[in-house]
Amino acid sequence: MRDHFLFVLPDENHQTIKRVLEIGEGLVKSHGIDCLVIDPWNELDQTRQAGMTETEFVSATLGKLRRMARSLNIHIFVVAHPAKMYRDKDGKYPIPTPYDISGSAHFRNKADNCLTVWRDIAEDDAPTKIYIQKIRFREVGKVGVVPLYYDKVTGRYIDFEI
Repeated sequence: MRDHFLFVLPDENHQTIKRVLEIGEGLVKSHGIDCLVIDPWNELDQTRQAGMTETEFVSATLGKLRRMARSLNIHIFVVAHPAKMYRDKDGKYPIPTPYDISGSAHFRNKADNCLTVWRDIAEDDAPTKIYIQKIRFREVGKVGVVPLYYDKVTGRYIDFEI
């Protein structure tokens, strides 16, 4: 794992999008990374300019991420959690969509691809489902769902039934 992954945590006072992008750009140049995962979005300082709405901030920030990804020829993944989800009439939580992410519909609108990880917490042995909810470029994939089963022995997810 050490040969393929670098874990970076900006110090407590510099957990901003700007700092994450600086670190990411530095890692592209120094280590040749081709993927940057920002996890979780809500842990970053999201202080915005006076008069700027949260929606405007999210839009501008996602635009910066997209431009950086394209200019450096890397993939950028943003892990963002939904706002509080409420159970439906059957007592189950719905499958979140990118529109459920706290802050802005731009998480759906501006993204090239949107995935949701969901599992039925009432059924311990039920698969975790990966919902592919948006694919901008068809050569990348297609909208759909993939069930994955958690192997408690190995701690891994597998794509076939146990």
